[in-house]
Amino acid sequence: DELEKRTLRTELNYLKAQINPHFFMNTLNNIHALIDIDGTKAKRTVVELSKLMRYVLYEAEKPLITLDKEVEFIENYIALMRIRYTEDVEITSIYPQAIPYIQIPPLLLITLIENAFKHGISGEKASFIHISLQEFPEGKVEFISRNSYFPKSESDKSGSGIGLELVGKRLELLYPDSYQWETTIDEDVYTTMLLIDTKNKTG
Repeated sequence: DELEKRTLRTELNYLKAQINPHFFMNTLNNIHALIDIDGTKAKRTVVELSKLMRYVLYEAEKPLITLDKEVEFIENYIALMRIRYTEDVEITSIYPQAIPYIQIPPLLLITLIENAFKHGISGEKASFIHISLQEFPEGKVEFISRNSYFPKSESDKSGSGIGLELVGKRLELLYPDSYQWETTIDEDVYTTMLLIDTKNKTG
């Protein structure tokens, strides 16, 4: 109902108010450290960060955005992460050759990807994050991410779980009975699978 939608919007705004400054602060600290070490890489990081900020400012406030814009944001985010991490982190992403004109809620998929980076990267061990997005007939979209799994300690979770909880709330409100969302952990590999029937949206 309308009250539930307003409550969800308030929670989403609260989440963005928490996550965005925290994310930007960490990135600015990385840029500060890079300036003296690798000026060229620091400049690249500033460019990628500005792309993310533009999306959050102008696109993320909309109730729905086109899938190609969300994919562009994901790729900008991954480009920023590639600068941050070494070659010990294997990052791959696969998308349809032509992104279909489908609308989804903004920042829905990126929350799942942020979770993959949060729990899938180790400073001591080789790590990987594999992302794929596939379109099926009648407006169905399947997102899968697989990553090496290094669970954080209770003292190092820094808000982990809040974003995923809101993903669940958004899906239940917008796509009741029209989505599948599963997470599995198998031999230190964490897998997230989300299938959405975008044509069957409520609200």
